[in-house]
Amino acid sequence: MGTLPAELTSFVGRRQELRDIRALLATGRLVTLTGPGGVGKTRLGLRTAAQLRRTFPDGVWLTELAAVRDPAELPRTIGSTLGLRDADDDPIARLTEFIEDRSLLLVLDNCEHLHDSCADLVRRLLKAAPGLRVLATSRHVLGVDGEHVYAVRPLPAAVVSGLSGAVEQDAVKLFADRAAAVSAGFRVTEGNWAQIVEIARRLDGIPLAVELAAAWMRVLSVDDLLDRMDTLAPGRQQILDWSYGLCSDAERTLWARLSVFIGGFDLAGAEAVGAADLSVLSGLVDKSIVQSDGGLGTGRFQLLETIREYGLEKLRSEEDVVRARHRDHYLRLAERYGRDWSRGDAQAEAHARTRPEHANLRSALEFSLTTPGQEAVGLRLAVALHYHWLFCGHSAEGRRWLELALERNPAPSRDRAQALWIAAFALSLMGYPSTIYSYGHEAEAWARENGDDEVLAYALLVIGGYWFLSGEVEKAEPLFQQAIGQLEARGEPSSLLLQLHASAAQVQTWEGHPERGLALARLGLEQCDASGEQFARSNLLFARSLAQWRLGAYREAAEGLTEAIRLAQTFNDVLGAVTWLELLCWTTAAMGSTHALPSCWVSRTSSGRWVAGVQCSAGCT
Repeated sequence: MGTLPAELTSFVGRRQELRDIRALLATGRLVTLTGPGGVGKTRLGLRTAAQLRRTFPDGVWLTELAAVRDPAELPRTIGSTLGLRDADDDPIARLTEFIEDRSLLLVLDNCEHLHDSCADLVRRLLKAAPGLRVLATSRHVLGVDGEHVYAVRPLPAAVVSGLSGAVEQDAVKLFADRAAAVSAGFRVTEGNWAQIVEIARRLDGIPLAVELAAAWMRVLSVDDLLDRMDTLAPGRQQILDWSYGLCSDAERTLWARLSVFIGGFDLAGAEAVGAADLSVLSGLVDKSIVQSDGGLGTGRFQLLETIREYGLEKLRSEEDVVRARHRDHYLRLAERYGRDWSRGDAQAEAHARTRPEHANLRSALEFSLTTPGQEAVGLRLAVALHYHWLFCGHSAEGRRWLELALERNPAPSRDRAQALWIAAFALSLMGYPSTIYSYGHEAEAWARENGDDEVLAYALLVIGGYWFLSGEVEKAEPLFQQAIGQLEARGEPSSLLLQLHASAAQVQTWEGHPERGLALARLGLEQCDASGEQFARSNLLFARSLAQWRLGAYREAAEGLTEAIRLAQTFNDVLGAVTWLELLCWTTAAMGSTHALPSCWVSRTSSGRWVAGVQCSAGCT
């Protein structure tokens, strides 16, 4: 259990360091690996964590912080790692409550730019959760009481007297391993061992530098490489300057442009933002400047944080232009999938394509909403991402971006009206009805004044949701029906229309008319079958199962809820999964299968990744 990534390259050496760090974690609760960029903190931390998987019953969880720029996002990012739903205003309290009785290892990678926030949060979590261990990587000590600091050193690169001594050095082993990856058959021999030892020595044994140098074995001999290093002094900046100098002009330009990506990118992004030529991108991959987890046409790419930071320094002259290009690329992606969300067969692809770009979307929104003259585009992007905020588990973060966009765009417009109802919808998912009505009312007023039936329908939907959450179901039902009428009159596919059918069906059941609720849910499910709709299908299955539960058809209800939970998990809809699971527990109890209840209730209260798969299969069907 956990989120450790698979290693893309072999791990070389560091046996003593691994033993030392495991020993520190056996006695201490916070271990921080410190050292300069490129020294190997992340790889050493991940390998240590992988070796400790069986030690922690509740898993080993990696949170990568390089992509997090706002300290306020730190607890939410850690919570997301653990599968917690992004849906309240006190993520620290919810995170603390979640881990307080669990035994797990939390790996926090790249803490330095969030130093104070990381230190404060780690301090609070360790006090609240006696079973928690934290392994952090940072260029600076966190300064938390009880912290064990382990300074990660470069690989030993001492002068040796022969081949047998050379091949025992970790720096030489690393160079040989990476060189063999780009030049088949490369090995350390009597003819080159002395040059390789000298290369490693001049690079001060810094792993990143050794890997960058080894990548040149594709086109250079060892002697040629050593000749080019004659003026190189050890140190990260000098090593990066040297690597940059060996690149072509086109490669240097692309390196700088790709540095605006956070958390990785795909080929389409590289082409749109960096104007990448395949041969140039391939050259950067060959030189280990860009990391690839697949082929040029199928995988994702990433710059290590040290290399990305260097690239940003070189981008200064055109940074705003490239950042605008980056934003526009993700705006096109968001608008495409926002339009396609109503096509059921496109929903899974929309979620799959958007999910890995979350950090890039944050960066694009931040650029737009903090750069004078770009605020309107930021509002447009926040609106286009409605499906990501509302249906894929990011309602709290979406609400924050939408409210910032509304603040920066006070003038009435269609985008503002759209943002109002989307923010209201997000608030309803968070269980905060207080602001829903004012947002919905403003959106309704704009829609009526401008004759926009679509925005009017969604405004009526969220106002109905306000009354539903307030317990005045009788006021919600006619608003839902009006919204349904408005959307049906448009004659266009609409995922929200089908979700409205689910809401109307639930209203009928809660008002004491489960037969009507069952009929409405079945009608909506027939439309899902015809269109391939998946997300709304989960809501309609719940609505049907709710009616069946009230009618005593427990087994049919359980079957529908099991499918609904599976669909909710597909889209990271933790709220849906937990809500459906609660009804499944009641249904299971009504069937007499009380042995499954404890695990159901654990899932209901934790609201985390432990919902997925384990509890809902425990005799619940």
